[in-house]
Amino acid sequence: MDREEYKNMVPIPHISDIHAMFFDMDDTLVKYREAVRAGFKSMKKIVPELDNVTVEELEENFRKLFNYEEIFKTGISYADDAKMRIIKVIGEYGSYNKDNIVQFTTAFWQAFWEERRLIDGAGDVLKLCNRMKIPVAIISNGNLQMQFRTMARLKLYRYVDIMLAPRNAEEMKPNNLLFERAMNTLNVAPEDVIMIGNSISSDMKGAINSGIAPVWFNNSGRDKPDDIDITEIVSFHELIKIWEPMD
Repeated sequence: MDREEYKNMVPIPHISDIHAMFFDMDDTLVKYREAVRAGFKSMKKIVPELDNVTVEELEENFRKLFNYEEIFKTGISYADDAKMRIIKVIGEYGSYNKDNIVQFTTAFWQAFWEERRLIDGAGDVLKLCNRMKIPVAIISNGNLQMQFRTMARLKLYRYVDIMLAPRNAEEMKPNNLLFERAMNTLNVAPEDVIMIGNSISSDMKGAINSGIAPVWFNNSGRDKPDDIDITEIVSFHELIKIWEPMD
């Protein structure tokens, strides 16, 4: 197979044609939803009122309470933000005093950080970028403090050149300001970048707004929308296979 045949078959550019890689963080590079579920699973063991509530229901209610704009405007810490949401979620099933909340949130965070790990194959892609000297930017709508702690715990600094979030970029995806700032910092053009993320509304539309090739990371089996032109992958191993040396 020659290079032109390969490029005609695969919508994702060959790695030698990529000058920078942009990634979303939560549920793209790093587990978030699973980590939250682990936190609530741990809490269920010590909160009798939650016996008949599923972990999935607790996680969904917790996620729905996340307010990008509020975090952006107030700069609230990830711990305080999560604490308020946890209190609201479990408050639907009972009332708890201050000592209870400390016990519950301690159990939540211990389990959360144990499960807050790289998604399967993400480390291989980051190592490949590092080996190929392709700069990496993380562009997240998450809490900046949380993302910096995640990077430190998982030792991502060795692979990531820049990390942008609303708190340090003063804008949110899908606005193209974050993407343009990353491109300016890394001195790359939109046509030489791909953006990988799990959110259609923020990651994919943000990439399209910036002229960057959007690659949708869909490892949860969702239906691909018909009204947006994106490339879909279901695992990072697909990228490794695409970018393996060709004959």
